[in-house]
Amino acid sequence: MTRRKAILCTVYCVLFLSASAGAQIEISGPQSGILGPGTYLVVGDISVQSGDSLEIVPGTTFIHNGDASNFKWLISGKFTAAGVEADSIYFLSQNSVGVWERWGGLLFLSGAPAAIIDYCVVDGGMAHYQATGDNDAVVYINSGSSLTLTHSRVSNNTSNMEGGGVAANNTVLLIDSCLIVNNIQLAKGKGVGVKIVECSDSSILNSVIAYNQSALGGT
Repeated sequence: MTRRKAILCTVYCVLFLSASAGAQIEISGPQSGILGPGTYLVVGDISVQSGDSLEIVPGTTFIHNGDASNFKWLISGKFTAAGVEADSIYFLSQNSVGVWERWGGLLFLSGAPAAIIDYCVVDGGMAHYQATGDNDAVVYINSGSSLTLTHSRVSNNTSNMEGGGVAANNTVLLIDSCLIVNNIQLAKGKGVGVKIVECSDSSILNSVIAYNQSALGGT
């Protein structure tokens, strides 16, 4: 191979790898196994079904398509999203302007196994009543589930009910070393940043919960 051909081959390979690295993989429906690293464009509801397990690895980003369907995660199986300090996991909205066109949140349904969210960013979601159930917040944990939420940021999310950023009902919730800020509630109620109901064994440690607001004067 001539030197010129070798150089051209190297250039083409670099361009191909660069394009592949920047590509977004469309994703929806039931998920299990390992996801990431890379960038995924969420184009429909995602589920982790009972009996299945999903692990999301560091360096993974989910961009939820700007669609009025409020694509959401319905989690009944084992869920682990564990980033690292230098390489977080991101759950984001493609549409940063329209409130109702944002994604629908991470919903841990009744009976789901213990879940872990570590070094993650959960941003730009919209929680509201849907046919699948009443989720008060973009991170919502229902009866019988449990969640350990650590070293993460939950921010710029909206709820049209009580709640906003994180809500837990009759479960075990541990929040440690988190930033829960700038979440908005469109109703008048409580728990705009964090709403906890009948969670006697839950704890919030070493965290900042601030600048969360209710449009109608709740707390």
